[in-house]
Amino acid sequence: MTSENWVLITGASTGIGRTTAEYLAANGFKVYAGARKSQDLEDLAKIENVISIKLDVAKTEDIEAAVEFIKNRGTGLFALINNAGIVSAGPLMDISEEVLTEQLDINLVGVHRVTKAFFPLLLASKGRIVMISSNSGFFAAPFFGPYNTSKFALEGYSDSLRRELLLYGVKVIIIQPGNINTPIWKKGEGLLEKFPESMFREEARKIGEYAIEKGTTKGLPPVKVAKAIYHALTKKNPKLRYMIAPDRFRNFLLKHFPDSWIDNMLKKALKKYKSEASE
Repeated sequence: MTSENWVLITGASTGIGRTTAEYLAANGFKVYAGARKSQDLEDLAKIENVISIKLDVAKTEDIEAAVEFIKNRGTGLFALINNAGIVSAGPLMDISEEVLTEQLDINLVGVHRVTKAFFPLLLASKGRIVMISSNSGFFAAPFFGPYNTSKFALEGYSDSLRRELLLYGVKVIIIQPGNINTPIWKKGEGLLEKFPESMFREEARKIGEYAIEKGTTKGLPPVKVAKAIYHALTKKNPKLRYMIAPDRFRNFLLKHFPDSWIDNMLKKALKKYKSEASE
């Protein structure tokens, strides 16, 4: 066996990670699928061409064990797909230091832990590192501050890493999903009740409800992201960034409009939400 078509996906238990594992495994790749829970690992192991690995990106011992497992199998590794992540949301002035630290530890430092650990294998194969970022990596919506911060940081980390590896044959590709219909939106419903005493509670709730409604009713299926990842892994010269969103033009405007324009639009929406709540 060689590293030619072996990939590792973190956070493969549900959503984008699970769908990508299934899609790649059905289209010529062999997949190491990382997950934390025993049941998820058992379910992943039932998929043809998938080998499940216990992998919590916050635990160094899990990462070291995963590296040794892959080394011992002698398959090498062509690609690492950094997909594992969490979402913390709420008014920044109500967010605890612990919540912000955990958000960054999983979504940014966890990426660094895993990437650094598997880099020797990726360097040997002149492989690819795929970062699952978000449109929240270039547009900071109010009341999603912790998540926005982690994805903005991931974008900077990824750009720096890509440029550091320009001479070494390892490509770094960023995937920027917008609204994707995954179980993460159901988890978000609990966040709406977390800050009942906040001075921002009315507008924060409305923004949260709007985001959940868009994600569950207009979100793209996660296979759209899986197909973009497949393209990033199979093309000789993949794009540096892949935007996967149902409203690409809106995201283009969010990237290129002056911040003052976007702030004014958001201010009008926030005023509307706050006045509706007080009626």
